[in-house]
Amino acid sequence: MEENQLIRSERATVKFFDGLIVDGYRMPNGQFRIGLSGASRILGYNERWLRDALTGETPRTAKALQGLGFSENIQKVLAQSTQGNEYADQTIDLDDFNCCIIYAVQSKKKAAIALQKSFTKMALNDFFRDAFGEPPLSIEEKRRLFYEAYAASISPQDWRDMDKEDIVRLALMGDEPHLQNGLWNESVRYLL
Repeated sequence: MEENQLIRSERATVKFFDGLIVDGYRMPNGQFRIGLSGASRILGYNERWLRDALTGETPRTAKALQGLGFSENIQKVLAQSTQGNEYADQTIDLDDFNCCIIYAVQSKKKAAIALQKSFTKMALNDFFRDAFGEPPLSIEEKRRLFYEAYAASISPQDWRDMDKEDIVRLALMGDEPHLQNGLWNESVRYLL
């Protein structure tokens, strides 16, 4: 694991849809990065999964990631939290995050499979809309499309395994008035 000097970066919440978010960082050169723990969690692992692979705690995972093209270019960043406090984080670039997605999909992690299906559906839709001269979707339309693909990929057991707060946030989505406030999935309210 390569440790570089601490670089001040801009932090923002990357929102795929309500309930699926991760901290993102923009470096001074414009490159986007994701924190190790955030990348681990969004793929369905515990927050130390990627850090453990990169520090030698799980060498087989590290070797498998390298086989997928993972660069191990870890960058320490200094950013500002939503509360205004400065904190440090260790990050990877989006190419390395893509390698992590591939690894997690190959490992049959349901969260990673749902994530990959959602990205693929969104990208395919963009290319086909362009080919037929249709305007690109708005970010809100893309989030809806992403959410629909993600939700369709998660089994009932996967929903039960997710954090209950995340489940409720997801259940509160719905475009049509009769589906808003979780009415499409009334049983989720009783999980709490």
